[in-house]
Amino acid sequence: MPFLPSPVHFTTFRQYLGPDKKWLSVDTWIDHPHNSVAISPDSSNYKNVSLPIQPVPRPPDDPELLTLEELNELVSTTEGFFARDWSLNLGWNNMRYIIDSALLQAKLLHRTLILPSFIYARGCEYDMEVLRSNEWLGLSIDQQMAWVLPINLMINITHLRQSHPVITVSDYLRLHGHESDAEASDGQWQRVSYHLTENVLTDKIPQLYVIENEWYDPPETVRVDDVIERNDEEEGGVYRTLKDALSDNQVLLDWGKAQELLGISSDEDLERVVVDNGWEVVYTFKPLLGMEYSKAVVDPIRQIAPRKALRGFKNDFEGRKEEVVLLAGEVHYRRNPGSMRFTTRAALDGFVGLVLDDVRRIDAVSALADAMVERMYTLTEGRLWMAAHMRRGDFVRYNWVMEKTPEEHITRVKNHMKKGRNFIGALRRGEETLRTSDIPASLQTRPDIDILKKKAPLPGDWYRDRKVLEGFRDEGAVFMDDLLTIPDRRGELSWALMLTDFRGLVEQVVLSRAAFFYGHAMSSVAGGVMNLRAMRGMDPRTADVD
Repeated sequence: MPFLPSPVHFTTFRQYLGPDKKWLSVDTWIDHPHNSVAISPDSSNYKNVSLPIQPVPRPPDDPELLTLEELNELVSTTEGFFARDWSLNLGWNNMRYIIDSALLQAKLLHRTLILPSFIYARGCEYDMEVLRSNEWLGLSIDQQMAWVLPINLMINITHLRQSHPVITVSDYLRLHGHESDAEASDGQWQRVSYHLTENVLTDKIPQLYVIENEWYDPPETVRVDDVIERNDEEEGGVYRTLKDALSDNQVLLDWGKAQELLGISSDEDLERVVVDNGWEVVYTFKPLLGMEYSKAVVDPIRQIAPRKALRGFKNDFEGRKEEVVLLAGEVHYRRNPGSMRFTTRAALDGFVGLVLDDVRRIDAVSALADAMVERMYTLTEGRLWMAAHMRRGDFVRYNWVMEKTPEEHITRVKNHMKKGRNFIGALRRGEETLRTSDIPASLQTRPDIDILKKKAPLPGDWYRDRKVLEGFRDEGAVFMDDLLTIPDRRGELSWALMLTDFRGLVEQVVLSRAAFFYGHAMSSVAGGVMNLRAMRGMDPRTADVD
């Protein structure tokens, strides 16, 4: 029986939490699901709704809320701060892989990363009513609408700090005498206001150094972590043979193409030859269908590039004396995971560990996902089940989907599920041998053998939404709502489960536990699921992404 995560509504909206940006307690909404509210003063569709909304301050025993002395001590172990212009308009999965890259960049510069204190969730599972309010009429539209979630609800900050020195923007502001809610709502680092006051413990006004966006990887260069210093080699026949194989403005050559051009099948011999002739081996990850959208880190590859084209992030920007180094703008679009390549396999493996193990979900998310997986096995009477990721309505509008109608989507999903069932059968009959992804062995607990031990899915096992998605439910699809219980919604995660970006954290874990997973190559959701499946030791062929 396949499992499908709850579909994101085709209508995307936000709720503003007031000018003070404090978090809201909305636990009591659970029994009145249609009372969720979005503030839109200019709407004519007004309905007066009275809700028990109260600002909730961060609890004083919050383990992530460090004292000023603790903040100063943490930063003193590094060479200062590393800041980013955070693209808070993006969904969580995009923000997640931008954070992964920022952690890598901060580590290379031996600096404390400054994370955003909050992110915005873009939708709620419940229907929206409009509440007219004169209180915020003077604010711009972008300040009137948003769901705000604290970053420590999305990431286990306590675990992350065991391996990476990180603080939040609000921590930085407290340390420099600002109110913590002075944080810019759009995530952009404030070049002036954040640098006007001194550190309250050291009396130093923090100086700023900006890495301009256009410096990151100019045309005909390759941004890497750390360039290996070598003596310049003469650009002889081998160099020219490889260079002539590059098309205009191309600076990277695939490993297999280099083997073909030079007639060298041995990886070790090929590496020696290219290094001796002015080229370098660089490591990265195979893009899904040639596109850098999923950011999965489960399929490492080698490429080569002319040595003079490499630009080491550490070489270029470490050792700055300014307290804050800022990377301006964004560098994620159409770039590989980490937003750079690596000059050693060990460095690539270190980044894989960062993505798969260092940046974790909070424990409550994992615990809820575990419970939902068990409920799924109860529904299937112990048989294996398969899962698919469905694209949201706005992606249909932007043409980021393979099929535009629900009927075509259902057919496509079913075809992939049939493929998955056939492959599971081949594994169980011994026609195929279990494999694991090419990630460090220390990150895998064991090859997942449940696919061989649990009862197989039946051909008649199919799915079980409203209107457009009713067809999926008619086919037997099980959605997230079918697995969530009222105690779940009143538990530790409570109101956060209404917000689709947060629910996605739980859904990804559940999707990663399916015997077979089908996803979309232009989605970072699918990449996150593939990363989780690799860490569980699941056969990479049990995930089909197109």
